[in-house]
Amino acid sequence: MTTPIRFGGLASGIDTDTIIKQLMQVERLPVDKLEQKKQTTEWKRDAYREMNRSLMTLRNSAVDLMLSRNFYAKTSSSSDESRVSVVAGPSSGNTAVRIESVNQLATAATQIVEPKDKIGNAVTKATKLSDMNLQSATQEVQLNVATKEWILSPKPRAGEQIILKDASDNLIDSANYTYDGATGKVTMNDGSDLAIGMKATYTSGYQVQIRSEEGGELKTIKLSEEATIENLVTALNGKESGISAFFEPISGKLSLTQKQTGEKSIIEFDATTKNVFGINPAALPQKGVDASFVVNGITMTQSSNTVAIDNMTVTLKSQFTASQGAVILSAATDTQKIFDNIKGFVDKYNETIDLMNTKVREDKFRSFTPLTKAQRDELSEDEIKKWEEKAMSGMLRGDTIVRSAMDTLRSKWSSTSASTNDNEMKQLFQIGLATGSDFTNGGKIELNEEKLKAAIEKDPEQVYQLFTNAESGLLPKIRDAATNSRTTITRIAGSEGSGAPTYSMGREMTAIDTRIERLNELLISKENAYYRRFTAMETAMNQANSQAASLQQFLGGGM
Repeated sequence: MTTPIRFGGLASGIDTDTIIKQLMQVERLPVDKLEQKKQTTEWKRDAYREMNRSLMTLRNSAVDLMLSRNFYAKTSSSSDESRVSVVAGPSSGNTAVRIESVNQLATAATQIVEPKDKIGNAVTKATKLSDMNLQSATQEVQLNVATKEWILSPKPRAGEQIILKDASDNLIDSANYTYDGATGKVTMNDGSDLAIGMKATYTSGYQVQIRSEEGGELKTIKLSEEATIENLVTALNGKESGISAFFEPISGKLSLTQKQTGEKSIIEFDATTKNVFGINPAALPQKGVDASFVVNGITMTQSSNTVAIDNMTVTLKSQFTASQGAVILSAATDTQKIFDNIKGFVDKYNETIDLMNTKVREDKFRSFTPLTKAQRDELSEDEIKKWEEKAMSGMLRGDTIVRSAMDTLRSKWSSTSASTNDNEMKQLFQIGLATGSDFTNGGKIELNEEKLKAAIEKDPEQVYQLFTNAESGLLPKIRDAATNSRTTITRIAGSEGSGAPTYSMGREMTAIDTRIERLNELLISKENAYYRRFTAMETAMNQANSQAASLQQFLGGGM
């Protein structure tokens, strides 16, 4: 809305703008109070949301700690890492084993071949498969949508015939369709659609068949008509083949290595590929070798050099004999790591309680109300900052919702217990976690490092149950309490990005905005009314001045 240009006091000499401004400041007091109330509501909403963020962090910390690996952390060691290494898992016992000897490491099957082209020459990376005597690939493709023209892909080999079958696998008479070798299109002679599910079988490209597992099936690797040796090597390196391939261009040799170790992992090709690769057709498939080692006097064989022993992951690195000395592997509870995991949660819990305790006890300075626009215009930025620090203080002082959340969280620690025959590990305070005697701290946890580490060392399973038991464990209780408190606060203060109608404080601020808008409209009307009155006064005074001037002129002119 454009503010009209007014010139006041021309007749009376009175500063009408200043007078009306002062009058409107008084009239505006109800609007200022509403704007201050809205600002206070926003500050309180933001304070609630800060509580919610802290509760969310606490909840997530509780959920993360519930994972069993946090309570069953293990430390492991090997007396000779260069020969055998070990990593203990959560379910490993506190144990030690002797690797007395490693008679043989597991190896993968390997084979070096020399591919030849059709005239017996060594191949290069650029040699085309069409210049070699590899198997032709049989393609079978299926039509997914009815169409007048079906372009086959990959394209059939030049001069090849195609065989069509319907969706029920019935042969379609070749007199009923036409295949155009130039375009690769199939059409029905009567102009009808080729039906969904129709299959085309034809020759296109080349294939290599490989078996990578003893007793397994031959896997077919298909390549295009234009493929080269380089493309073949890339295909052999695919995950379907089970092998790794490397072509050495100077010698023209192809190195093949099984991806898995052990004697059941093999390399075997079909007869045609054997012939092209220069492999004796009667030769047995290449095999790997199993690892052989002695553990605590027991000889074991495994297909891999990484084996599981007593839930420990053991990696055999080199062969050695008993005369060279055994390698001792050990696993034990990682007391420090478990302690650190629990302490991390306790610290996060104490941060949340400390924030809540601070907010409900924060001083409230009632004389420091939110600044109005007029007041802000009269202060410097530093003065505004200092004022608002006081005005924002104590937004949640004595708040019943926050106090209730604190009391609920505190009670979960004292009510947590676990079934055990050990009367010294039934409750959390017995293992070094207590809420303490100082109630002014709002329920912060006092952690006794010595007692907690001793409990972990003594019975990590019992510590785990105290924290994670679905019915009586601490962490599920803290998780649920934090979730419930967040739900209550969200209903009142909403969450980041929530629409105003979805929470009570948002609806309250919307109602305040409506009242402010209505009062501002009334203020405009009131201001216009003041200006009309002063304008009328100016008009009357102007008329009086004009009459006085005329009278004076008349009287002066008569003398």
